[in-house]
Amino acid sequence: MPQMQLKLRKFFDYLQVRQRLVLCAFALLAIVNAYSIRLCLDFSLSRIARDCNELAAVQLENAQRTWRKAPKANSDRAHGRYAANKVLAAINAFAAKFHPTANSPYAARNIRESRINQRARAGHKEKPARPTRQPRTTRQSRRVARNAPTPSYPRQKSGMSCETQVYQHPLRKPESITVTNSADIWTKEVQVLITISFYVGYMITHIPGGRLAERYGGKWILGASILSSGILTLLTPTIVRHGGPKSVMLLRMVIGLFEGPTFPAVSAMLAQWVPEKERGRLCSSVLSAGEIGIIFMHLVSGFTIDEQDWAVAFYVVGSGAILWFMGFVVVCYSKPDDSPYIQSSEREYIKSQVCETLETESGDANEVVPWSNMLMNAPIWALIASNMQHDWNQQEFAKELEQMLLDLEAKGKSYWNELETSIRLMAPHLYSWLASLTSGSFSDYLISEGILNRTQTRRLMSWLVFISVTMYFIHDKESSARPWSILAFGAYYAGIKLLPLDMSPNFAGTLMGITNGLGALPGLVLPVLEKLEEEYAIIGSIRATLWFICAGYISGEVQSYNQLEPTANRS
Repeated sequence: MPQMQLKLRKFFDYLQVRQRLVLCAFALLAIVNAYSIRLCLDFSLSRIARDCNELAAVQLENAQRTWRKAPKANSDRAHGRYAANKVLAAINAFAAKFHPTANSPYAARNIRESRINQRARAGHKEKPARPTRQPRTTRQSRRVARNAPTPSYPRQKSGMSCETQVYQHPLRKPESITVTNSADIWTKEVQVLITISFYVGYMITHIPGGRLAERYGGKWILGASILSSGILTLLTPTIVRHGGPKSVMLLRMVIGLFEGPTFPAVSAMLAQWVPEKERGRLCSSVLSAGEIGIIFMHLVSGFTIDEQDWAVAFYVVGSGAILWFMGFVVVCYSKPDDSPYIQSSEREYIKSQVCETLETESGDANEVVPWSNMLMNAPIWALIASNMQHDWNQQEFAKELEQMLLDLEAKGKSYWNELETSIRLMAPHLYSWLASLTSGSFSDYLISEGILNRTQTRRLMSWLVFISVTMYFIHDKESSARPWSILAFGAYYAGIKLLPLDMSPNFAGTLMGITNGLGALPGLVLPVLEKLEEEYAIIGSIRATLWFICAGYISGEVQSYNQLEPTANRS
């Protein structure tokens, strides 16, 4: 390992690569991976239900074909049993003739039957033999006989049930159509439950992940989060095919548990690495990487349509997460002081440009979290409401790409045939990411030149979000409203999304866990929200009003709870 670090150090020195840019690049890819893992199953659920339906039909056809061959197999087995019993009867008779006192319940019966047959042939009549007393059965033997399985055969029915018993050939592995692979179980309601099960786990681990990243460093928290989610993504096709919907729900919740610490860990690392003068440009480009993740997942799902195998998308996404982890743990570190690749000049520059109240040294100073001060802070609740609005809009736009793939499959067309339409739907996500870069750089310029202070700059971006969202709802989400949504997303990432870093650099991970975790609440109730929005036009006005209120309450200044309280001073 030291040899590899030495070579990498020489490589970075030769290229004059700034380590803060390297860390931001890996953090951006981490969020791309997180969004790809989150949307991978969402884009494939309809195809999974379709394939389960086809699998059930094929197995039913195989069962019927095997049943047609069953009479011949039954007659063969019956003839074989008759011949075997005849041979055994001859052996028993021979044994009883020479051993009449043999300790066998069949010996006496065989001797008597033999004498009766001899007398009958000689012309004598004989009373019929008494039936031989059968050995007494114990309670255990009766229980075993009662629980023994009875053979059953498929009924000729026009429909297909969730579970069908199939004739079992003695030399073949039995096939059955079970609830695991039947499309009758993969209903729309079940698909919705699978989708929202991710957010149950996702919301739970936000705050614990942020605290762990602040205390022990964001490197291993972020790395473990993406690696675990990637491995479970690779296992998803196997669990879908053999576990059924309930297993998939549990899997999705576990993936959400592992993925929850992603944004808090990234925020904790950005607070340590990114100077205040570059916060708008670098941090907005990283935190808006979810837009690139949506584009990437749409492309992967689209190109796998021609492969006729939805599992390919899971293998691509899961493998990408593992490759990212291998590079991340070698190159990136939680703090500049821990990195062996950073030059001393860059390290000193970062220390001099980060927030003055930021704790850069390891210690027990951040043992106490001012929970009450945080939860009573009005800007935090404004930030939570804004995150809810953003996640709601982002999921709606992602569903448009998902619906486009479903339409392609329904028409039987290749992804290449509708590439122009796909690009037109993906373009707003790419423009939103580019708009976040532009608005972030503009924010840094306003602050560094003293034109506006930090709070005024963040509120300016929030007002842009309010105006853009209002125009978006006025145009009733038509094609002419898309430019307004792009501007809203760009201003959001350069303003509201950066507030945890502005308000509390020491607790950026915890603050991001609170705001982003609760902001994911629309993912749990998205079907209900969509129905309300369709039935009541006033919902759009309420949402625009919430943006207006949030814009007036946010603050970009360092809050009082950012001051660290040593453990010894705890009362």
